[in-house]
Amino acid sequence: MEDSDMMSPGTAHASLKFEHPSISRRPDPPRRLALRLLAEHKRIKEILALLDRHHLGSMSVNVPFSRAPFTSIAAESFVAFEELVIVTGSSALLVHSAGGRCFLMGNKGYRNDCAILFRHAYGKVTCDLSTTNLGADTHVGFVTHGTFKEAWHADFAKQPAPRMPGREDWSSLQCSQTELNELQGLVWRGGTLCIERIALEP
Repeated sequence: MEDSDMMSPGTAHASLKFEHPSISRRPDPPRRLALRLLAEHKRIKEILALLDRHHLGSMSVNVPFSRAPFTSIAAESFVAFEELVIVTGSSALLVHSAGGRCFLMGNKGYRNDCAILFRHAYGKVTCDLSTTNLGADTHVGFVTHGTFKEAWHADFAKQPAPRMPGREDWSSLQCSQTELNELQGLVWRGGTLCIERIALEP
C-alpha cells in the first residue's frame, strides 16, 4: 500500500504490533499511549494533521458507522475511515446492525480497548452510543490535540443483564473545548460499548 493511499479520505487498513498491545488498559494513561502510538507508527501520524498548520477542522463532519465499508477491525491494527482513524488494542472491533441501527462495537464482554482519533482537531464532539451491552465497567475519554491528555471523561457501570441495544436505547455523549484545547480523539476501554455515529464541529 502506498503512503498516498493512506492520506486519502477513504478507508485504509494496516497492522500494528506493540511490545504492550493494549491501547487503553489501566494503569497506562491515554496520553502516554497515544503519544507512543504516534511516535512508533509513522503512517498514523501522517494521516493525522498534527504537523500541518491547518490542523483544525474547518467544517462540521458527520460520520455514521452505517457508511463503514468494513465489518470488522482486527486487534492490533488501525483503519482510516473518512475523518476517523480507529486504532485497536488487544481486541478486535465489529460493525453490527440491530434495532434498525448500525454501530461499531467490541467483540468481548470486557477488556475492549481502542482509540478513535480524528484527522483534524475540533471544538465539539458528539458521540451517539448505547450502554445496554456493557459486560464490564467502561471508560470513555476525550483527548486534546497535540498533548492527547483527557479533557473530559465518562464512566459507565456494568449492566446486570447485557443485551444488544433496541431502537430506543441510545443517547448522546458530548464534549466541547475552548480554542487551543480542541479535541482530536476519544479512547474507550472496558465493556462492549456500541457507537452509532460521531459528529465533529469546529
